[in-house]
Amino acid sequence: MSSGILTGYNVHTEEDRNQMLASMGKSTISDLFTEVPDHLRLKTPLNLPPAMSEWELERHLRALASKNATTLDHLSFLGGGAYEHYVPATVDAIASRGEFLTAYTPYQPEMAQGILRFLYDFQSVVGKLLGLPAVNCSVYDCATALAESAWMTCRITGNHRLAIAEGLWPEYRKVLEVYLKGRAVELITIPSDPKTGQIDEGALESILSEQKPGAVIHQTPNRSGVVERMSRIGELCKANDSLHVVASYPMLFGLMKNPGDCGVDIAVSEGQSLGLQLNAGGPYLGIIATREEYEMHLPGRIVGQCSDLKGEEALALVKEEREQHVARHEATSHICSNQANLALRALIYLCTVGEHGFQRIAELCTRKAHYLQSKLCELDGVKPVVSGPFFNEFLIELPRPASEVLNALREKQIFGGIPYNQLLEDAPENQLLIAVTETKSKADLDQAIKAFASSL
Repeated sequence: MSSGILTGYNVHTEEDRNQMLASMGKSTISDLFTEVPDHLRLKTPLNLPPAMSEWELERHLRALASKNATTLDHLSFLGGGAYEHYVPATVDAIASRGEFLTAYTPYQPEMAQGILRFLYDFQSVVGKLLGLPAVNCSVYDCATALAESAWMTCRITGNHRLAIAEGLWPEYRKVLEVYLKGRAVELITIPSDPKTGQIDEGALESILSEQKPGAVIHQTPNRSGVVERMSRIGELCKANDSLHVVASYPMLFGLMKNPGDCGVDIAVSEGQSLGLQLNAGGPYLGIIATREEYEMHLPGRIVGQCSDLKGEEALALVKEEREQHVARHEATSHICSNQANLALRALIYLCTVGEHGFQRIAELCTRKAHYLQSKLCELDGVKPVVSGPFFNEFLIELPRPASEVLNALREKQIFGGIPYNQLLEDAPENQLLIAVTETKSKADLDQAIKAFASSL
């Protein structure tokens, strides 16, 4: 039985409703739905339980949520594009301030200098991280950013033939295909070397010289966790007048050369690892950076410096060529809102950890991942699937189906990874993708090794 207190979610009284109906010449709420065919209309009230008070509803929802198993109560080695990195308290504290808690576009610069300032700083910091000077304010996620970048290359070159690495996340490939459907774009798949897991460079050279794609699109680390040879791919692209596009895990550049230094023309990243909590389905943060000469082809918006009426320095949206502002056929993107608050979180995170801290986090990720991989491969029947270098995620082969091993690990409150055949339907059932971040202590890793040994 409900307490009847604090259940008034609908603020309108019966008198309010009657006044509104009278203003429309109606006498009952049912009169508003006369245009709906009779056979489609609900004839009886829905069979719903009585209304709950606010605290009863909160208790009910907490009880439902408590049935979930989360990374708060399980040791997690899940990855596959979303990673359990530590989020400093400063990120939540600053990003939740009322002045910033919005994803909406600052159309009125005279009233939004604070938001414009952090977006401008976000562009600057991300540009330094990726080594490319032109950065937009954000898009929805890395899959969206990659698809937007693919179409961007077609606009730049006029060439609608693209070479796509086999090692791309399958979800990214699907989003890219949907974006390009109906645009007369031909996709050529670049095979991976079955031994290393990296792009087959011989096949890439043949594709570039014979089929002459306008751009090469790949991912590092790729779907097997293997780090690609960005510089070598960049050299091949440059020699064949193809643009070089990479989807990247930004943490990687705490240890390695950034995309700009490797000859990349357009770099996209998933910003989830930069201060965003793990969520089922997002929202996440898509990042796009490019060379200065391609800046006007970027989708979305760019914040730039200008002067106000008094001649003082100010900030404004200096580029927003989307369908709300220009002719639809001339727009660089049809994305409406952006991820401004998530871009703020990424900025706060990067400023909090600093350059040295960022490098240290990357170092911890790769050291711990290599320790776990080497110890697991000492167990009977466990071996690496590919030999290419990896950062913090790796693919192993087990002596039994991965799903059975994971079920046994869950009983020990461990999320052991992702069965590879969940990502690739034709992958063997005994392959497992495992990710490690700085949040795992040596004791955690040793606990996982012991649990794996007893679950094989």
